[in-house]
Amino acid sequence: MKGARPRKIICQMHQVDVEDTVVDFNDASLYLPLAQTVFSICVCASVSVLSCWLSPNGAVSAVRTLALCSAAGGMLMRRPVRIGKAHGITVVFSALQLSIPLYLGTLVVEQLVHTCSIDSSHAPSWRHVVFHTAVFAMVCSGFMRARFPLQDTDRPFIITVLALMVIAITPPPAIALVGPLCQSASLWDASDRLVRAFCFGILYCVTVYTSTRTKCTNYSNTSIVFFRSASACLWVSGALVWWLPLAAAQCAIMMHARATYTTNPSKEYSKISSSVSTDDDDVEANIYKNLETPLDDPVEEQARLFKNVPIYAESANFNSEKVSETRPEISANEDSENGLLDNLNFYKDIASSESPAPREPMGKLPFQKLVFTDDSQKNTSNSFSDSVAKAIAIENASSK
Repeated sequence: MKGARPRKIICQMHQVDVEDTVVDFNDASLYLPLAQTVFSICVCASVSVLSCWLSPNGAVSAVRTLALCSAAGGMLMRRPVRIGKAHGITVVFSALQLSIPLYLGTLVVEQLVHTCSIDSSHAPSWRHVVFHTAVFAMVCSGFMRARFPLQDTDRPFIITVLALMVIAITPPPAIALVGPLCQSASLWDASDRLVRAFCFGILYCVTVYTSTRTKCTNYSNTSIVFFRSASACLWVSGALVWWLPLAAAQCAIMMHARATYTTNPSKEYSKISSSVSTDDDDVEANIYKNLETPLDDPVEEQARLFKNVPIYAESANFNSEKVSETRPEISANEDSENGLLDNLNFYKDIASSESPAPREPMGKLPFQKLVFTDDSQKNTSNSFSDSVAKAIAIENASSK
């Protein structure tokens, strides 16, 4: 059937809900995915610990631990937890889902640090100083993002990337059979992992919520929000234990900055700087400054306007004395309408050329009578005379 397949494809396409384009931060049900995400990350950390505890000695596998953590995180973050229909929950949850791959990625990288080592003892090294310095740089970038969560800048992300490059080039000393995916951790180490996972999840979710704008297109800013949130919370995975309270301070600064941010800031345009004209040839500016107030009587106002010198008369360097010498018959107090019109015409001639053309003496010219002729009647009379002449000629020829 023609046209059935295109209609079927259109029906199967994702229809963007209008409610997904506006994020309602005042709805309490919007923050349920935050608790869901933090719980999922903590579950992944618990599975990584339990997988190593429950496996017999020598049977621990990092691949199995990673598979179990991925399965647990995927099942818990498959769909958002909903109570009612919160506006914008799809937009926020699309960025929160990426927290599971990010957290598991940190575990994999930490495990890779210790894979090629054969030394099972801890030894001091200058690379610890480099590692913690890079982590401190990431902490600074996180606080830079916390101050302005909605600012369109890449400086915090660039600082985090540079710190990660330094750590990748000079990693901390590796220890054999140690890592989050294959180490049978002690109770203290297990508690440390759970606390780090909780801080990581809280900091990532708060950054996602504060970096999401109130009005946005569905899935349009997911990648931007993800990279900003990742660069702001990655330091938790490598920081020392007593640095973890900084995550609470970063969240507090971020929420305060987002709460005081105006969603629709007023667009204030800079005022145009007005300066006094310093151009001596600016005749219009000097004339319009000294304009007189118009008179109430329209006749007197018209007479006053006719007496005023035109705007561009002084630009031609002609004064009233030269006018009186050239045209003595024109006086300044002439009130007749013809005299005023002649004055204006004379000033126009002066402005148009430096040497005005000789003018005819003033005076009233007699009116000439205009005669209108009708060409159609003329043509009709000519054609009639031609036809009469032709008829006479034909008659003469026939008589002969």
